[in-house]
Amino acid sequence: MRALVTGAGGFVGRYLVRELHDSGYDIIATDIIETPEDSGAGRFPESVEFRRLDLREAGEVRAVFADFAPRAVFHLAAQSSAARSFEDPRETLETNIFGTLNLLEAARESVGETQTRFLSVGSCEEYGRRTPDEMPLTEKSPVEPVSPYAVSKASQSMLVLQYHSAYGLECMTTRSFSHTGPGQTARFVLPAFAKQCVEIKAGLTEPLIKVGNLEVTRDFLDVRDVVRAYRLLVEKGRPGTVYNVCRGEGLELGEALRTFEEMTGRPVEREIDPKLLRPADVPMLIGDGGRLRSQTGWTPSISNGSMLENLFEYWEGRISKKNG
Repeated sequence: MRALVTGAGGFVGRYLVRELHDSGYDIIATDIIETPEDSGAGRFPESVEFRRLDLREAGEVRAVFADFAPRAVFHLAAQSSAARSFEDPRETLETNIFGTLNLLEAARESVGETQTRFLSVGSCEEYGRRTPDEMPLTEKSPVEPVSPYAVSKASQSMLVLQYHSAYGLECMTTRSFSHTGPGQTARFVLPAFAKQCVEIKAGLTEPLIKVGNLEVTRDFLDVRDVVRAYRLLVEKGRPGTVYNVCRGEGLELGEALRTFEEMTGRPVEREIDPKLLRPADVPMLIGDGGRLRSQTGWTPSISNGSMLENLFEYWEGRISKKNG
């Protein structure tokens, strides 16, 4: 199957390209970066075509569809930081909403005898502030976003479902919960904790970690389980449907940090960094992934413990190589 992947140069995109390649897909990988190497992604497999694509440019999007005629679209490209969305809400909305609109229009215009399967990746942040007694959240839970990023993702999801109902496009959307893994930048919380703890263990920094709100609880998955879920949704998911992609268990950030601190083998102090505190934060998000499991047969294969160990080992390898 010919597949178009947007945001292919990013953290999740790199893993998805590998997942699809290993499953026999013919892939065109796109991103706003000039080359995959610009993102630190390294080279894609030789059979994967890469093209620079700005989703905000409708003409560029139509040209990719005309040249490649994808039968599956995995739409990952986004401004994906909630914190950054407060700093630049306009960029977030333009990228996430209008970029998606251009893709949907191109898919609608290219419909022939064979439909294009379209998976739009959304976020659990769409649910907003929910109380602990509402957990786990199902796809029928209220959507009340509290950041410009979450607003953009909720709008993106609604737009995708509207194109299914109005034009019959085979569109699905996810509300993906938190995910991490080797290669994720230290701008995100778990890699940031792992990196700092590895540096402390190696004696490169003082045993002090800067933290934000550690009482936040999230439902984390390893990125390798996430991209397998995305592939299975395109292959088996039902058009017009929203899917939670989640483990179904909560992991408090303070608990995750304690796990990393134990791996350092020495006492570690913590210091609140105001820059790491959001103007509005969601204290707890845990999902119910029953719909995904029942309709695709997917189950997570990597535990939280293994996920954290893999992160720590990844940063040990990077820092050892850098300082070796």
